[in-house]
Amino acid sequence: MAKHSANGSQAAVLAVPPVTDRGDGGASPKLRGFDSNRQGHFGPRFWQGFRGTVAHLYTLSLPDPSEEARFTLSNRIYTTPQGMLMHCRGTAFIMTRGPAEIAHGADQLLVLLQTEGSVETDYTGWRACRQAGDVEIIDYARPLHSVATDYGNLMIALARQSVPAALLALEPHGLIFPRGSGAARLIGAAMQEFYAQADHLTVSEAEAAIEGIVALTSAYARIRLAGDELDHVKSRRKTALDYIDVHFRNAHLGPDQIADAVHLSRASLYRLLAAEGGIRAVLLKRRLDAALRLMLEDNKDERSLKEIVKCCGFGGTSQFSRAFRARFGVSPRQYRALIRQQDLDWHEARLVADDFDRDSLLWRQQRWNGSRLPGVQD
Repeated sequence: MAKHSANGSQAAVLAVPPVTDRGDGGASPKLRGFDSNRQGHFGPRFWQGFRGTVAHLYTLSLPDPSEEARFTLSNRIYTTPQGMLMHCRGTAFIMTRGPAEIAHGADQLLVLLQTEGSVETDYTGWRACRQAGDVEIIDYARPLHSVATDYGNLMIALARQSVPAALLALEPHGLIFPRGSGAARLIGAAMQEFYAQADHLTVSEAEAAIEGIVALTSAYARIRLAGDELDHVKSRRKTALDYIDVHFRNAHLGPDQIADAVHLSRASLYRLLAAEGGIRAVLLKRRLDAALRLMLEDNKDERSLKEIVKCCGFGGTSQFSRAFRARFGVSPRQYRALIRQQDLDWHEARLVADDFDRDSLLWRQQRWNGSRLPGVQD
């Protein structure tokens, strides 16, 4: 276990006593706490000493040079062979952990509860802000740049070999459970109670507590990331469908153009719309829906079928007629005749049964004044 931790955690562990004493008869020893900076040192010399001690792990700076005069931090640390429980408080500073620092070590995963202040972090690709009550997972094998206010936090730090493979597989770096969520409340409460009872626990009991908290965190991470992926899929699906809704009138619109427009591979687009029958099925449904609306709104038959075909992106009248008959059971001309021969409730029931959006049945607002027409054959 590395002996330093910082602004992913905003803490510095400058020395940690080893866990070697097995106590009476080989039983698990008492968990012992260690306090850093018990004397409350602060100021420029403390800042310079701290920065120099962890320079191989973090690049550190202050939000303003004047902050050097009041800079301080203090930690209470409990160590076990499996990991560390740490309570940290300190003044504002900035930390960067990039490829060079990652290569030097501190290969840890942190589960961190923010208790005071806030931390804004850039994870090289996205940004997040951790506030009091939030719980975050931080992987020190991944880069980050953090800017902290005066802070307080409580964390469990695990060496990578002690992290369950299932949690590592989720790649949870930067995952935040927001305060008020069930995950943050339960994980945070468990960590706070663990810290409150630490002086009364044995090392074995502490390791069991760490194992339990990490298991709880893993379970919530799995649920959260699965939900995020589902939301991401829904968002991408909506983007693709929105693009189709705007451009389906283009007869040349196809899978490649749609995939390029929404920044997906063609295979990904097919998977995304598989539940709807595929890309061409979605396009066909949009075009038929639009054609039917035009026919229903044109109560005087002023719009020719050729105009409808062109307006809705069909390749020709034959393609349109075949597709229309396959979906509605009659040809477009026969359907126009049926509009005049049946009452409006009959048409609405038929279309709703065919998954036509009831709210889009604009023809219900029309007052049909055409006479009843006999069926027309193609």
